[in-house]
Amino acid sequence: MEGLSLQYLYLGVVIFMAVVFGWFISQDAKKFSGGQNSLSKIHNSIIYALSYINENMLENGRFIYIRNLKSKYKVNKNTYNTTNHARMLYTMYLCERELNIQGLAERRRISAKYFVEHYVRPMGFGRYAVISNPEEENLKCEKAKLSATAMALVAFSDLRLEGIIPDEIFQGMGQFLLFMQMKNGQFYNCYDTANEGIGIDNLNLNYTGDAPFGLLYLYEFDPKQKWLNGAKKGLLFLANLRKNLKDVQFDYCSMLATEKLFNTKDNGLSEDEKKLLQQHLIKMVEQVIPKQIINQEEHYYGAFIDNIKPLSIACIVEGLISTYNCIDDDILKMRIMKSINTGIKFLRLVQIQKGPLKGGFPNSADWKELGVPKSASLVRMDTVQHALAACVKFQNMFIS
Repeated sequence: MEGLSLQYLYLGVVIFMAVVFGWFISQDAKKFSGGQNSLSKIHNSIIYALSYINENMLENGRFIYIRNLKSKYKVNKNTYNTTNHARMLYTMYLCERELNIQGLAERRRISAKYFVEHYVRPMGFGRYAVISNPEEENLKCEKAKLSATAMALVAFSDLRLEGIIPDEIFQGMGQFLLFMQMKNGQFYNCYDTANEGIGIDNLNLNYTGDAPFGLLYLYEFDPKQKWLNGAKKGLLFLANLRKNLKDVQFDYCSMLATEKLFNTKDNGLSEDEKKLLQQHLIKMVEQVIPKQIINQEEHYYGAFIDNIKPLSIACIVEGLISTYNCIDDDILKMRIMKSINTGIKFLRLVQIQKGPLKGGFPNSADWKELGVPKSASLVRMDTVQHALAACVKFQNMFIS
């Protein structure tokens, strides 16, 4: 009888905790639906950002990469970045795919054609890659870039069905990603076309999560096992490498890719592999959430004590949303949701609300302050892209 009573007591505690958690979640949902991050306001931020992109996309599909809120400061009009162009195409695709926003398809096709004509080239042996222009990216020579190729794969994944991107190029970019992968799962970041090779200087963990992301989108439309295996191997390498490290970089690229892998049917992950990847996400999340400014009286509420740049906050929000969708810990999910909601509020309030650059985002939230670097007032296309992606993913959490 005593054992049975303890079981009833335990069951009662569990039910009570579930009710309490449900109450907190319902309060957060009420705050969201009726507060400063209502769906209508988030939708407005999305439309403003899309309007900025539309206004800063040339007829040929190229983007105006940098503008300045303080027009007296000049910017280099030749500066460009292939990876960020590819990311912009991905975000436009995200708007179409997740929110069914009309009017983007034709503009994205034009921009994709420009990108392929100017930056995608054969690498031999059936491989294709995105080649950066040294003059645009301040490089010593042309480089075939891992991240740009991976994100182009994501952005082109539906266009191949329309004949815009030939299967030869589509699969060739996947072949390039696998060519850049080492036996242990790690990826090289770029291929030096001048020297026709890759070296130890091209090993960098930053943004290598893009490669699994691209391979998983390729697998979605071309279900060959080698694409899935390459993606899994790359993500498991990162998770294993970082599991015993005290401090790890917030790698939003691998977080997005992990979410995509979890959502891939028949992904072949064992329970141990799934837990390893979840712990990888949690470790990164636990290192950023405590740094967030959560005092509503603070000027940069929603940013972080060591970072008030909208680009960084948007990337963090993207990663937090992916983590939220991958883990099972309800208490941690509640903390993550609060952090996401606060970060989105920061992005929405720092967005330019009027003038010729309406819908854009400054390089730094303190751009109006005296004595800040001139770069603070720059409106970069990659900042707009990441902030838009964060808002789209956030809104999709509530309407899907």
